[in-house]
Amino acid sequence: MDARETALLTLYDVFYRDSYSNLALRHRLSYADLGREDTALATSLVYGTVSRHFTLEYVIRQYSKVKLKKIDKYVKLILEIGIYQLVFMDKIPQSAAVNESVKLAKKYGRRGTDGFVNAVLRSFCRDGCVIKYPDDGTDRDLSVKYSYSEEMTSFFVKIFGVDRAKSIMDALNGVPPLMLRANALKTDAGELVSLLSERGIAAEIFKGHLVKADGFDIRASDLYRNGYFTVQDQGAYCASAVLCPKEGESVLDMCAAPGGKSTHMAELMRGTGTVIACDIHEHKIKLIDDAAARLGLSNIHTRLLDATEKRDRFLLQFDKVLCDVPCSGLGIIRRKPDIKLKKVDPDSLINIQSAILRNGADYLRPGGELVYSTCTIDPSENEGVTGSFLKEHRGYERVFEQTLYPDTDMSDGFYICKMIKKV
Repeated sequence: MDARETALLTLYDVFYRDSYSNLALRHRLSYADLGREDTALATSLVYGTVSRHFTLEYVIRQYSKVKLKKIDKYVKLILEIGIYQLVFMDKIPQSAAVNESVKLAKKYGRRGTDGFVNAVLRSFCRDGCVIKYPDDGTDRDLSVKYSYSEEMTSFFVKIFGVDRAKSIMDALNGVPPLMLRANALKTDAGELVSLLSERGIAAEIFKGHLVKADGFDIRASDLYRNGYFTVQDQGAYCASAVLCPKEGESVLDMCAAPGGKSTHMAELMRGTGTVIACDIHEHKIKLIDDAAARLGLSNIHTRLLDATEKRDRFLLQFDKVLCDVPCSGLGIIRRKPDIKLKKVDPDSLINIQSAILRNGADYLRPGGELVYSTCTIDPSENEGVTGSFLKEHRGYERVFEQTLYPDTDMSDGFYICKMIKKV
């Protein structure tokens, strides 16, 4: 099985079996036996095709005499993969993109569909592989150009206006920079840059606290295995940095997996005090335990629990609480393009987010500090939730509030609000 076939089967799982792209890809790669370059190609094809799905469908409509709904599922995906290579991958020759797509159609399509695939792709090539975007100034036009559903496009336009929506959607289509957080118990950002450079990896300090590095095989790195750094974006870094737990304090991370913020707080506490890291899924608890062990942190203690349920034993027990709640994920689309395929429904999350925030606040001691954070840029999940909480809970005061945006901050979209429980 080669890279393109692996990508095709993964995409079938995503679009027609409701799988998450990262999990489906990992499953397919586990038995595809691909080399490093083919693994990278399969990965690029999967995430790229998912991210540009709505644009690719538009191109198929322009060049196919068969209506989209009547095209065989495998054949439609083969066309999307082929068009993605022709438009968005500079290093793939046109002949390879077309010929390999035709081979896939012969294997996975009905009789004659290989000719159909060949005709569509070669017709597109004759037009220079240039997409003729619609330009009527409608949300549908933006949906095609930036490859979001019309519903999600309208959602962004309603919140941010047309020009800012374009800027944000374009940024969310980009490739996020690789950011590393130095383990403060073993090194610092400056030394980490030097250690990476010694290993031939270009890196630089970013905003004084993170390290921005060129891509490399993280898990094969001795520095990673020995706990010198954690991969963490600026937004996630800031959430725990703003809470800023001190040595010896008692801290609760209510929705902790995969453990980036819990381990950051444990490092800030210099391995002292206690970080209780909770999650609702047992397999994710293991991720936190593994991260703590790799980084050499003994002050993290994991708990399997549902953060929406009140825990009486936690009442008034913590100096600091982090509520990094489940959200729509609109700020991390460039990392999880599957989000583009989902229905925009923030209302279904707000009750969960509010319940977690209320519980977290009750677990604070008087004078304690709480951070509510999300990886979305939807105000209803952000200012809407914290604003409602503060109106109902006069004993809490907001002392910090910030939203990071992918188009202006070189960050995932991220919201952070810090509140203090008055004495």
